[in-house]
Amino acid sequence: MFSTLSKGSVLYGLDRRDKVKWFTASIDSINPTYAKASPNMFGQMPELRLDIVAVINGEKRTFQQVPSNNAIADFGENSFVIADNKDSLFNYTKKLLSDSEAIVKSCPFHEEKIPQYKEVLNELMPGSADTGEVKALKEEVTSLKSQLAEVITLLKAENNKSKE
Repeated sequence: MFSTLSKGSVLYGLDRRDKVKWFTASIDSINPTYAKASPNMFGQMPELRLDIVAVINGEKRTFQQVPSNNAIADFGENSFVIADNKDSLFNYTKKLLSDSEAIVKSCPFHEEKIPQYKEVLNELMPGSADTGEVKALKEEVTSLKSQLAEVITLLKAENNKSKE
């Protein structure tokens, strides 16, 4: 748990900003704070959070609102994951890998569903789905409009000739 760490403790992490890479850091300071949430009912104390300043490759970085009772804190897909020990980071990284593999495996299923969803949308509200059929019909209407304009021009020209 992060609450057991102190200045000089080792922090393990993943940097997911550009390319996923792991790192170790030295904790420079830990400052207790409380969760940024609405007041708890019945006088309960808000959850203790920590603001952790760590030195990563010579650069100080602050991790705010880290849950004190957790071993892992994930700050989002394109950010950092920090852990209080190497095993926790290893297991969490395995879970992230498993999640990504499941998403990739589900792609064919979802690719198959997209045209079906578009068809349902178009049946529910015609023209709402931007299907190829709707596009083709729009192109055909545009073509017919221009052909009709040409026919009208020719008829007017023929009508003017016959009046003369």
